[in-house]
Amino acid sequence: MLLSRTTHPILPLDKPWEAGGRPAAVAVLPESEEGEPNPAESATDQLRLYYMVLFGDDPGRNLLCLARSRDGYQWDKPDLGDGTNVVMRATGLTCDWGVFMATRVFRDALEDDAGKRWKMVYWERLSAEVRPGICTATSLDGLRWTPRVGRPAITNANDAMSVMPTKPGLDQPLREGRYLLYQQTWKYNPSLPRERDNLKGMHRRVSVWTGSDFAHWTGPITVLEPDTDDPADIQFYWLSPFHTDTGYGGLLFCHHTTEQHMDVQLVTSPDGWAWRRELDRQPLLPTGERGAWDCGLVNAWAAPVRWQGKVLLLYNGRATVHDGQPRYPGDPSTDPGIGVAELDPAILG
Repeated sequence: MLLSRTTHPILPLDKPWEAGGRPAAVAVLPESEEGEPNPAESATDQLRLYYMVLFGDDPGRNLLCLARSRDGYQWDKPDLGDGTNVVMRATGLTCDWGVFMATRVFRDALEDDAGKRWKMVYWERLSAEVRPGICTATSLDGLRWTPRVGRPAITNANDAMSVMPTKPGLDQPLREGRYLLYQQTWKYNPSLPRERDNLKGMHRRVSVWTGSDFAHWTGPITVLEPDTDDPADIQFYWLSPFHTDTGYGGLLFCHHTTEQHMDVQLVTSPDGWAWRRELDRQPLLPTGERGAWDCGLVNAWAAPVRWQGKVLLLYNGRATVHDGQPRYPGDPSTDPGIGVAELDPAILG
């Protein structure tokens, strides 16, 4: 299902406020309201990319930025009114777990209130009076955001999460929720390799929360975890969900504890709860070959997007692995970045 991928990152961090950061694609979607390019070459016949700029040594500087493209490969960074393309900045407050990080932005076609049609999920500490956690925000235009409530919606210790609206007409086993939020949760497993992993003996898996108003959530309930057909050291780091024509798909980030590299498998579901592993559990998006810029770790926070007759997936890659070490010590270093993969359109069928 992987047709091609770029041989180098496609979005240089070339603005002064981006200097020294690491980019990560959060969401990519058509700017036109209908979700498809307009027949006329109008200003809305383009893609909108939300991307994080992450400063590992100074996360209080983390930024959520915006870029636009007509083909998915060449991107422009617009002035959003203050001389920058910055959509949101970190509060700068210290977190005991995680950092300011948006992980999904989407436009909710079923939202009656136009001022809340754009939605975001992100990790942040909103004020000194509250704990950090998973926060939700809404917007009229996707550029100016208001927290859904003045505190995090979920405060357990994990910032690896994503969200999607449910599709009308599909049954759910627990209540009628309008949104499904997937979060990494843990199960104790002392048999996991302990030498390099930052969670000693904690086996990562995926759980779901369901919500009706994007502010209050029921969960977490485990929906995906490794089984006896998986390698003993594999962990499920993250699930990035998306809609298909018939149900749901998901990009499952597989963390390999021994070597600390990460690749992406494809899963599908009729309801967002029961997930099927596809492609015989082989990666949809494997790490790049040795020497490539993405040979150590790949993931894809952003959902695949239909564009100009293609299905594009903007993904994040680097030559180092999860613990920050080079996958291939001694090889020349390369910069992390955002790549573009073209997928078989059947993935959204």
